Amino acid sequence: MNPRKLTLFREKKGIYISPENIVAISWTALIFLIYYLKHSFDYNFRGIETGILIIGTIYIIGLLISTFFRYEREIGEYCGRISFYENHINIENKDYDLEEIQKLEFYSTFDIKGDFTNYLLEFAPHLSNGLNNRFILTLKNGKQIEYNFLQTKSEQIKYYKDVLTNYHKKGIISWLELLNILKIEDYNEIQKFKKEITIANTV
Repeated sequence: MNPRKLTLFREKKGIYISPENIVAISWTALIFLIYYLKHSFDYNFRGIETGILIIGTIYIIGLLISTFFRYEREIGEYCGRISFYENHINIENKDYDLEEIQKLEFYSTFDIKGDFTNYLLEFAPHLSNGLNNRFILTLKNGKQIEYNFLQTKSEQIKYYKDVLTNYHKKGIISWLELLNILKIEDYNEIQKFKKEITIANTV
């Protein structure tokens, strides 16, 4: 069985505001300040406020349109790969035998790079960076290893049916989680898959 691999990503904690949002917020605040001074204190800007308003409006409209073609920012760093083998799992070049693994759990396995996150008009980019996928590997000694991982159109966890099924047989992935990862929801497909596993176990 050839190893299946995914790229790991470690998120950076904290609050992050993109440069585009900072510029948009600053420009909006400047426009409100100018019109506040003009109407409250009769300050004469000699028509400068009109030019600022036009430029700011064009910038904000352009920024909103561009979000439909930009990817979410990658806040963190890539940190190696996770490789799935028949008898062990390799994370950042460190092997973990299946015998020492209690369970492997996947969370948010549906984020694919390039997918639209939403269609609302907002300053955040609308194309997913594919990094909102996460797993927790729990060892029998109680240690937990947690990472986010990248999924692209060609590299997705659902494509690794053979090795994940093997992990289910070894008892480190539950049946319901296996179905969820492989996106098997139809009753007939579930029964067919269950039959495939049963036949494979008897061969």
